[in-house]
Amino acid sequence: MRGTILDGRYTLTERVGAGGMGEVWRATDARLDRKVAVKLLSLPPGADDGTRERLLAMFVREARAAAALDSSYIVPVFDHGTGDGHLPYIVMPLLNGRTLREMFTGASLPPPAQVAGIAAQVCRALDAAHAAGVVHRDIKPPNVMLTDEGTVKVLDFGVAKFTDAATGDGFLTRTSDSPVGTLHYMAPERFTRAGEGSPVDLYALGCMLYEMLTGTPPFDVPSAAALIACHLHETPAPPSTRRPELAPQWDELLAHLLAKDPAKRPTAQQARAALEGLAAPDDRPAPGPVAVDTPADSPTSYRLAPPRPATPPTPSPSSAEARVADGGSRGRRTWWISAGAAVAVAGLVTSVVVFNPFDDHSSGTADGGSGPSATKSSTVAAAARTNSLSTGTAKDSQGPAPAVRGAVTGGTITVLEPESLTTIDPASMWSGTDRIVSRLVYRSLTALKTQPDGTVRLVGDLAEDPGRPSSGGRDWTFTLKPGLTYNDGTPVQAQDFAYAIERALQPGVDTAGDTTLRRYLLGTKNANGNVWGDELPPGIVEAPDARTIVYHLRDARPDFNLTLAGPSGAPVPKSAGSVSGATATLPSTGPYEISSFSGARKLSLTRNKNWKAGTDPLRTAYPDAYEIEGGLSLDEIKSRTTSARSGEAVMSFTGGLDKDGLGKAGTSGSGTRRVSAPSPYTQAYLINTTRVKKLKTRQAIATALPAADVLAASGEDGTVTHHLMPPGISGSRDFDLYGAGAHGDPDKARTLLKQAGQLGLRLTLAFATAADEKRAKVVGPALERAGFKVTLLNVDVSDYYAGAGDGTYDLFRLPVGGALPSASTYLPDYFDGTHVYPDSSNYSRLRSADVDTAIDSANATTTPADAATAWSTVDRRVMEQAAAVPVYVSLRTFLYSDALHGVQVDLDGLSPLNAYIGEERQ
Repeated sequence: MRGTILDGRYTLTERVGAGGMGEVWRATDARLDRKVAVKLLSLPPGADDGTRERLLAMFVREARAAAALDSSYIVPVFDHGTGDGHLPYIVMPLLNGRTLREMFTGASLPPPAQVAGIAAQVCRALDAAHAAGVVHRDIKPPNVMLTDEGTVKVLDFGVAKFTDAATGDGFLTRTSDSPVGTLHYMAPERFTRAGEGSPVDLYALGCMLYEMLTGTPPFDVPSAAALIACHLHETPAPPSTRRPELAPQWDELLAHLLAKDPAKRPTAQQARAALEGLAAPDDRPAPGPVAVDTPADSPTSYRLAPPRPATPPTPSPSSAEARVADGGSRGRRTWWISAGAAVAVAGLVTSVVVFNPFDDHSSGTADGGSGPSATKSSTVAAAARTNSLSTGTAKDSQGPAPAVRGAVTGGTITVLEPESLTTIDPASMWSGTDRIVSRLVYRSLTALKTQPDGTVRLVGDLAEDPGRPSSGGRDWTFTLKPGLTYNDGTPVQAQDFAYAIERALQPGVDTAGDTTLRRYLLGTKNANGNVWGDELPPGIVEAPDARTIVYHLRDARPDFNLTLAGPSGAPVPKSAGSVSGATATLPSTGPYEISSFSGARKLSLTRNKNWKAGTDPLRTAYPDAYEIEGGLSLDEIKSRTTSARSGEAVMSFTGGLDKDGLGKAGTSGSGTRRVSAPSPYTQAYLINTTRVKKLKTRQAIATALPAADVLAASGEDGTVTHHLMPPGISGSRDFDLYGAGAHGDPDKARTLLKQAGQLGLRLTLAFATAADEKRAKVVGPALERAGFKVTLLNVDVSDYYAGAGDGTYDLFRLPVGGALPSASTYLPDYFDGTHVYPDSSNYSRLRSADVDTAIDSANATTTPADAATAWSTVDRRVMEQAAAVPVYVSLRTFLYSDALHGVQVDLDGLSPLNAYIGEERQ
């Protein structure tokens, strides 16, 4: 385009920059005979005339607003127009200077006072713009220039909003950075569309400040969707943890700038006052205390806190170690890509889409596709964000389930599973493949319903609503929907739910998945015991009439209805008899019935002609049948899926964990889709607190364990974690209490051990499987480097848990988690001091008043939101006691053929509730 003349006035002479939003050219203004910069802005290719007219009108409006801004800290807009082909452009002065990105990339960190001075000038620009009603929406280092004269100039006011609209993505800004680069500075409300006001600029300023002070943005992870998840849910570490010499006032300021709630951020004027205080010489009086609860429009309402006593800096791994830890993301943990962002970053991925189904706040695609076209063909979110759990209404519980746009009826889906098929009896269906099969065959009283945007609500499935608590949550009443029948046409009655629980709790029945239900109904002492004879103790479950069932709990449980969202809440008529384990075919209430079951290898599901679709809020049941095969190797699953013929629907419910199985190894079939999502379990090492009594000693273990190295030794895909609530659990929040980082800190651990007076303490580390032996051979040497003497104890698999229960080991690995999105279903079993093995899984033998009090408080909450916060506190209290050392959350990978649409990732795996077989995607 060199030599092009725009509107007979601006001659383009040299291109000086280019990016996703267009190009910047050096140009000559013929009318005023001066050098200027011309930014040519992109319109979406293929846009129709109506779209182009709308965008051009918006461009003119935004450019005029920017041109009206009057501040020496804002690069002015001289002119704007549209060249040949209606190409929008803006004209700006040609400045001499460097952007902050150019100044600081690859250089040593600038002095904090310089950072404060620069940022204070940015605030002056923002203050002027916000007063004029203009929001920048794209504050970041490339958009802030420091001129040769030392003045800060903020670029591109008025351009970001137009560019957002022109991308077609709706809310992802395309600029000279990649989408990931821009996302580093975007406020949470930009993704939820909860607001686009001036606080978004202050959040972006906070992200930019954080990067200038520490060398990295607050969230620096390798995917766009992971960044979205971070901005929405994660709290960044205080900048002083990465740069210990920073004054405490920086931590205070950044904490407020990066607040998730826009109302809690300072205004530009308030932030400027704080920054000018930090830019002052060190001998100036310290500013006064923070006052963030005064009116936001008060220019003096935001002030810096006085200096606090410095805390010892937390050692961090070297940059080389950090890159090894998570593929070059500068010392942070690895992350998962979320469903909605998989759509937004179209073109960044092809056959592999990695989901964080639990943290994203944007709509997903129906079938895990990587392009925007996927969203047009379905109302099914690609991932269920189970950590968004809320309680639905009676209206949410009504059927039928919304039809999936473009779906067709018919065909058979083949399901290939790595694990053997263990049972078809809901009394024993408690994990993996079994739970997903149960969704298709056995409806339950309540269920988790995923909305089109991925949010999850607890609703009534067979019940008219999610249940009605009374007596403070000790009694729960459910009313069945009218007209429900089994597949043989007999009516579903309230007595069937009472019998289902009675038969599941009979002596000799091993229903480990019902531990929570047992505990709620019978109390902790009897949760795993069978002490009541052949019948359920009287008065626990009542059926006053054919459609009403009442549960009387041992203690108040405000989330009891959640435990019924699965096989434990399914009805079984008395005619079914006792629990038979793997072989008995029971009456079906779901859209499918079991037509044949050949032990551990094959299971066939065909249509239940008596399924009442009008009462079902979850299932659409498009396929005619499912053929499920178990006990297959990962290589066989991959081979059969990638070689599926055109129109053949093949999938895996539970996928695989191995890096070289269904994980990172490439797929040769172009018609294969692959998605990954985190497991609902945290792999952790439990510490026997009766053998390792001193807290500092346990903290030394937690500090020494090299989580990333344990993950690498496991042979699994996954992400390092330092807490016990996986991302799919409501209330999960990331933190690293002991600053162990990805590879542990043996020097810090040795200091703790020395303070405990236990250098040379001998620990017994137990393992049973070959994979655990590999992990143990990483953990043992790490503990030795910290000053322990470690004995690796090889235990037979059949004796492993018995030894843990008997207290034989000091340390051993255990998955901690559950199949429901609340920590209430598993954390008490593991860490409540009133729970004692064998009546619970409290293998750590933890007895902590702080933990028990936190659990009691969490159990007393009455809403899912309050419960999420309370269980997050329990997680932290357990970590404070160092009763367990979390190391990683496994990443599961699922394959499915291109003919399959409408599948959805959730805690159990790849759900087929709205699956259908359609034409292959291009």
